[in-house]
Amino acid sequence: MSAGLNLVLVASAALFAIGAFALVARRGVVVMLIGTQFMFASGAIAFVAFARFGQAYPVDTGPAVAFFVAITAVAELAVGAAMAVLLYRAGRDFFLDSDGG
Repeated sequence: MSAGLNLVLVASAALFAIGAFALVARRGVVVMLIGTQFMFASGAIAFVAFARFGQAYPVDTGPAVAFFVAITAVAELAVGAAMAVLLYRAGRDFFLDSDGG
């Protein structure tokens, strides 16, 4: 039994929804960064799935786009981590709101 395009896209959408929930519902900087990483990963999974099951583009297109998505995600994580360090230095916590909750 192998996973088809629909199953992979549903898994990608679920990962995106988890990342969006982490980004919106939580106030901690680290959780928000992890949520954005989930969202980037779900997009990369969708690109690879369309490249694997689709017929319109060459086979190497999906993994190449996923590679550039991964590079962008690493750059975003580095900038976000630097911002988290600056936020921690200013207020001694990682929360974005004033009450810390």
